[in-house]
Amino acid sequence: MSLDLYFFKKDVDFDQIRRNIDDLTNKRRAIEEELERLEDNYEDARLASHNVTHNLNKMAEAVGLYKALWSPEEICITSASQMIAPLEKAIKELENDPEKYKAYNPSNGWGNYDIFVSFCKSVLHTCREHPDAVIEAAG
Repeated sequence: MSLDLYFFKKDVDFDQIRRNIDDLTNKRRAIEEELERLEDNYEDARLASHNVTHNLNKMAEAVGLYKALWSPEEICITSASQMIAPLEKAIKELENDPEKYKAYNPSNGWGNYDIFVSFCKSVLHTCREHPDAVIEAAG
């Protein structure tokens, strides 16, 4: 145990400052609790998530999937069911001409054709599993 002694300027209302600090601390706690509740709700609402490196954006563009994956809202894709056809078409194209798309492998080695095809198939599986799901892209 220790003793703390505080000395304050005579013209400062340190009791009011303490009350203000206590009030703001209580408000912060309430905000933190609300944020935690909202984050829990967000996590509970999430059905699935997929991640792929942006280094594969040129491959996605070449096969016609860039907008569908990175900014679906720009082409009015808002639900998983709307993403099924573009994914099916692109996966077929990727698998029919792998050498064409392997040429888009990033030179830095972060990501490659196989990773992108696997990613696309995973996303397609999720879209088929949850066709009514709302899509949110962040990248």
